[in-house]
Amino acid sequence: MMHTFRQVRYIAPGGLVLLPLVLLPQMLPPLALLRGNVGHETERIFLDLLLMGLGALIVAALLSPLETLGWWAGWYGDQVDPHRTPCTAEEPLPSTQARRYIVYLDGIGQFKSTYAPEAEQFLSALGQSLPDMVVVRGITPYSVLNKPLIEDRPMSAFWRLVTWLRSKRFFKVLGMLINIRNLLVVLVSADTRYGPVYNRGMAQVIYNGLINEGYRPGSRVPITLLGFSGGGEIAMGAAPLLQQSLDAPLDIISLAGVFCGHNKILNLNHIYHLVGDKDPVERTGPVLFPKRWKVMFLSYWNRAKKRGLVTFISLGPVGHQTPGGVFDPNLRLPDGRTHLQQTVDWVTDILQEKLPLEQPSTAPRPSSYSLAQQGDFNQPEAYPLGAVVDAAYYRPIAPWMGRLILPTLDQRQPQDGVWFEVHHATADYSHLVSQRVWLSWQDTPWVRQYLSTVTRDLHFSADANYSRHQGKVVPERLNGWRQVGPLESLAGARPTDNMVVMLNGPVQIDSLPNGVVQVLIDQDPAQISGRFYAIAQFIAPSQTTADGMLYRIRHFNRSTRQFDGLEEVVWLPQVVPNINGLRPSSNQNLERSPCNPDGWYLYGAPDRRGRFVVQALAPRALFTLIPDQEIVGKTATHRYLKQVSWTVKGVKGTISSVLLRASEKASSSFHLGDRLLLNHVYGGVGGKMTEPAARGPIYFGHFAYGLAEVVQEPLTDDLRLEMQYFQVYTQNGDGLIACRHHWSNYMGDRQFGWLNLRPVRDAVIKLDAFTNRYDIDGDVVCPLELLLHQLQIMMARYRTGDGSGITYVGPANNCAQDSNQALYAALQQINRATTTLSDSVSWLQTHPDQAGQVKQLQQIGLSLKRDLLPWGTARADWQNHEAVLGSSLEDDPVKQLATALVSWRTVLPRIASDAVIISFLQRGATVLVLRTTQVGGTIPEIEPIAPVGL
Repeated sequence: MMHTFRQVRYIAPGGLVLLPLVLLPQMLPPLALLRGNVGHETERIFLDLLLMGLGALIVAALLSPLETLGWWAGWYGDQVDPHRTPCTAEEPLPSTQARRYIVYLDGIGQFKSTYAPEAEQFLSALGQSLPDMVVVRGITPYSVLNKPLIEDRPMSAFWRLVTWLRSKRFFKVLGMLINIRNLLVVLVSADTRYGPVYNRGMAQVIYNGLINEGYRPGSRVPITLLGFSGGGEIAMGAAPLLQQSLDAPLDIISLAGVFCGHNKILNLNHIYHLVGDKDPVERTGPVLFPKRWKVMFLSYWNRAKKRGLVTFISLGPVGHQTPGGVFDPNLRLPDGRTHLQQTVDWVTDILQEKLPLEQPSTAPRPSSYSLAQQGDFNQPEAYPLGAVVDAAYYRPIAPWMGRLILPTLDQRQPQDGVWFEVHHATADYSHLVSQRVWLSWQDTPWVRQYLSTVTRDLHFSADANYSRHQGKVVPERLNGWRQVGPLESLAGARPTDNMVVMLNGPVQIDSLPNGVVQVLIDQDPAQISGRFYAIAQFIAPSQTTADGMLYRIRHFNRSTRQFDGLEEVVWLPQVVPNINGLRPSSNQNLERSPCNPDGWYLYGAPDRRGRFVVQALAPRALFTLIPDQEIVGKTATHRYLKQVSWTVKGVKGTISSVLLRASEKASSSFHLGDRLLLNHVYGGVGGKMTEPAARGPIYFGHFAYGLAEVVQEPLTDDLRLEMQYFQVYTQNGDGLIACRHHWSNYMGDRQFGWLNLRPVRDAVIKLDAFTNRYDIDGDVVCPLELLLHQLQIMMARYRTGDGSGITYVGPANNCAQDSNQALYAALQQINRATTTLSDSVSWLQTHPDQAGQVKQLQQIGLSLKRDLLPWGTARADWQNHEAVLGSSLEDDPVKQLATALVSWRTVLPRIASDAVIISFLQRGATVLVLRTTQVGGTIPEIEPIAPVGL
């Protein structure tokens, strides 16, 4: 069927070739009559030439797709495989180490490989202004063979005659034939039938031009297509294919561009459209091409505009082409610059990231986050650096901690990095405390892949600006930045530099050429609350004021293993009410909490008055690895998960810990150093102060994965769980960022955490086959780490909205769907690797201890695929790892719902969580289910709501 379809398309041009032969005999009698009535010989010659031109025009119009289809069919010796990657090339030339490549695509007046004098002057000025960038010339955008009209073509003699005649004043009008011919090619590019073939050919031409100028595929050096007039359409058509082939950041600068609007441009970094107020040619585009009409709001062009991918720039009283056009070197603007100089300035500013973006003129609505900033205790500056605490009762949360500070544009480095105000460091580097160092990335294969995948130009969409006005916290400081990396998106996620984090994994110390100390990491930092923690019981309030309480506490004594240690007073500031008027945590009756007998982890830091401020709380018993109950058996564990684990009636203020094993063979113990998969779901806030999201008939909840590790607690010498959440979370009014969160911040923070507000179920999953490392041909692979890597990518993409500033959430894309897409991607990688291993006799003989685990891992992959994808097939975006996070329902409601149905079990957080936990249990996992239900001080106005399940 496919071959028949292609044959029909190729036959069509053949019919077009015959059409002029049919029409011209019918036209000869009236044309001869007209010529006979002309008396003057000069006029007859002119009419003859005019008729010849019209005939040539007709033939050119009818045959305009022929060169394209001939290239596709291989008539010109360049065979094309329609199933291969759009662009292929031989070994690239050495890179010129350019900061950016600029490909110029000229307007429809081009007839040779060089350009008109004013265009040459523009490119020369651009090259002088951008010495660290390469301008790629010599592209003929109106030929898939990259052949100018006057060179090596069947009709090149005719076009040479036209170019010679156009230099004569009397025949100057014949030069319009060149414009008309190239305009016809623009229409071919815009045509839904022939356009895909033509645009593919032009992508190959541009690709080859880049390679010839030293571009190295895979280098991730940014590329800009600079299209003038009809070159704008050629750029729009070729850009998506070119970006796919080169896997590099790519944007378009349209200079008075005329284009159709149906090209798939949503994955491009950005489009800048520069046009003069007196340009009549550019204005034909929005009229002639229906996909640019406002009523066609689902077209790629209008969706790109809505997402903020398009920036419109007015050039003032400027026309289209010289004289008076964008390249006119003589006419001057009111500010004294020529038209040409203004165009050079605009393009240079864009390419050097100096383009001033308009900022919203009105302040956003208040949000829970903005209200919380009114509390002095929520500011990092409230806690002086270098404060000393008693090491017998307080310990740092992590070896490296500090505050992320977004650099200014002129401070940015080629590789993603931010300033790091050191709050705590290891003993060897304690002298760095209170200093600013540069935080960046180690050079590892994973880091390179990570940065190349998530680095994006960031330009706010209309939805991002609207969300900001509605009170959501969006990365407004990054708006307009090019090539924003994951550290920058983390530091700039909020309006101010208040992101306090701990560093994960190995830390390397280096220095920049200017002598600045550089700290290098290979994992995302995790947000924390406080710098130190203690283990203590609350005794009673010692003083109550309008802004908080002084509370007497008694520390844990490691010698007696009782709470008979040092007594002191700590400060619990009164938290600020959220946008719904509800305080996220309470100081009331903490000493009466059911959790108080086993003590609390108190996270915080000394303030300016020397008082230890309790910024976060955690019930100690929750992390001790000593369950309240153990349930064994497939039926019993399933019943607990589906029916009992979300019982919320009568359990407010309590915690529970239940160990699940589907069979007696599963291990019931945890060991120091164990790394475990964390599966998290939270419920809603009900009662007299029900949150808005829970006022409907059902409450969906929220889903996330995370990492739990078994560590030795230095204050007690006991084993305990240390937990971090990998939150795939859309922009919101609470200021909760899509990133790694330490338990102290995401759950325990008294202003921003959920411990005192929501019912939460955390399932800690232990399965050696999933957490072990496998040596595959010298590469050490761990399924858990692969999942965490995929989650890091997803979180970074959520923070920037893939460059739009906002992430869309709907049935097909949400916390549960996208978190499980990361799991699916990790399982696919493991499946490919383990399939090879299981068939390798030598590997099985060398690693007999892991042979059973490999088979077990394969079974888990099949089980999870079956449970998460009940229709037996993966969603297209899960298979292809599409770069776009999804879209709102208005973009394509039917497709959104259909996509969601393919993975419907991951639409609802509770159902997705149950499916994953049961899959692991059935393959021998041990699961520790930790529940907290509005734990902390007394808040009588709220009640817990369980997320909806089946």
